[in-house]
Amino acid sequence: MTAGLYNADASFYITGGTSTANQIAISALCEKDYIILADRNCHQSVHFHTQSSDAEVHYLYPDLRTEDGEISAWSYEHLERTLLTLQQNGKACDMVILTAQSYEGIIYDIPSVLERLLAAGISTRRFFIDEAWGSLNYFSEDTRPLTTMNIAPLLDKYPDLDVVCTHSAHKSLFCLRQASIIHCRGTPGLPDRIETAKYRIHTTSPSYPIIASLDAAQAVMAEHGSELAAHARDLVSNFFNGLSSLKIAGIEVVCPHFFSSHNHIHYDPTKVMLNVSSLGTGAEIKKYLCEENIYVKRLLNNVLLFNFHIGINNQAVNSLLSALNKISQSKIVNTPSEMEVSESFIIPYPPGVPLVFPGEIIDDAIRNKINEYRKNGFLIIAA
Repeated sequence: MTAGLYNADASFYITGGTSTANQIAISALCEKDYIILADRNCHQSVHFHTQSSDAEVHYLYPDLRTEDGEISAWSYEHLERTLLTLQQNGKACDMVILTAQSYEGIIYDIPSVLERLLAAGISTRRFFIDEAWGSLNYFSEDTRPLTTMNIAPLLDKYPDLDVVCTHSAHKSLFCLRQASIIHCRGTPGLPDRIETAKYRIHTTSPSYPIIASLDAAQAVMAEHGSELAAHARDLVSNFFNGLSSLKIAGIEVVCPHFFSSHNHIHYDPTKVMLNVSSLGTGAEIKKYLCEENIYVKRLLNNVLLFNFHIGINNQAVNSLLSALNKISQSKIVNTPSEMEVSESFIIPYPPGVPLVFPGEIIDDAIRNKINEYRKNGFLIIAA
């Protein structure tokens, strides 16, 4: 039933979190001496596992950035050029690893990206897509076409194609933490390879409560998925309307179309970024909202990121609007090196995407960013 919900050939429940799911997926696709291209913005689990394998790993560095440098993405042209250059230099990639959706809500149109790559003559036939935040995307018409398993026409043209994706299901569905799913479409032997990798890597004593929560979550989505996805979008609409009627001076929604000229890049309609610089610093507003029992998902400088997921209701939206109005009434006032080479990954958590790779330069700008992360309550890991 789960595989049917996501257009997959087979689906696997994982109870050790998506870090474990990613390791299983990569192991199922990767063979000794493979050449891999990995998205630099992938989760740390991808970097750790590929680094410890026998594969030769190359990185796809983002070539698109917002003005403040906080959000980055890759253009399709950059991805194609990177793969073709490696191919022409005798380093054709056996596997490509991409992140389908960022922590901040950027969604790549994975089916169209794969279609264009294959049409361009890329020889790669194994793709692993980290779709951690993407479970809910399968249940709404505005995001379903962008999802990894929506590749039926490609499989008809390229019967040797193998595509695997992982979902951190607890991030967008009703299930327990560490509840994850692996989905696959491709050659007939692909599910068996995943099953074997799962047997090697996953615990033989899985958590039955997590399995039960995954099973229950899929049952809920089978019956109410479209309704719940619409509910989340209605919450965002109600928030926008409420914000407009309050007319809080200076507070504004940040336009999510950061890279709108690139038609393979879209934005999650359930994520809202709010610039609060007229009220105070992002850290200050986050603290005040916490005192009102409102948790801010993430902040980028003075921009707060809110996730309008299926587990909240209009009462929560009204509480957020009320808190923002209350803060605006008491208006908080804003008061306005040496370089070294890193020997390890430096990773702010969440989201767990490396800020610095081994061998990269740590300058004052990076130090300031690390200090800002620490000040805002992020865990900084050197690994």
